[in-house]
Amino acid sequence: MERKMQKPERQLTPEATLALLKRGDHGTLSVLGDDGYPYATPVNYIVMNDKVYLHSAPYGYKIDCLQRDSKCCFSVIVSTHTVPQKITAAFESIILTGTAAFVEDEGEKRAVLETFVTQRCPGYEEVGFKMLEKMFHKTAVLRLDPVSLTGKAYKG
Repeated sequence: MERKMQKPERQLTPEATLALLKRGDHGTLSVLGDDGYPYATPVNYIVMNDKVYLHSAPYGYKIDCLQRDSKCCFSVIVSTHTVPQKITAAFESIILTGTAAFVEDEGEKRAVLETFVTQRCPGYEEVGFKMLEKMFHKTAVLRLDPVSLTGKAYKG
């Protein structure tokens, strides 16, 4: 499931796309919502072993949607700014299309949550690991398995 990019000169290589994805920390997860309507929600993420992971409460609308249909789209804008003299915007972005898998393996889940703490909360590992122990069984971890992963950049 991959369409050709309208402006292929802006498409990043797979290696550059992965490097860009690793620089980001927030994206938008889109799923098939109720009555066929899309549902998109902002989430934070990490990349571990070249895989994208999210964490969530184990219940709620996005979880219900993903249990019904695991197909999803995840978009990330790593940088953007307006280039007024050219009446345009410069940007770096990524789109991952694929499926979301609930991580059931406790070792993988723990490694992901520990990586969230160490990458996103440096200096607060002690507090983060205590919270992780308290919330471990109350937290869902999702791995996004891509069918396609494309990066795009325009420097203006």
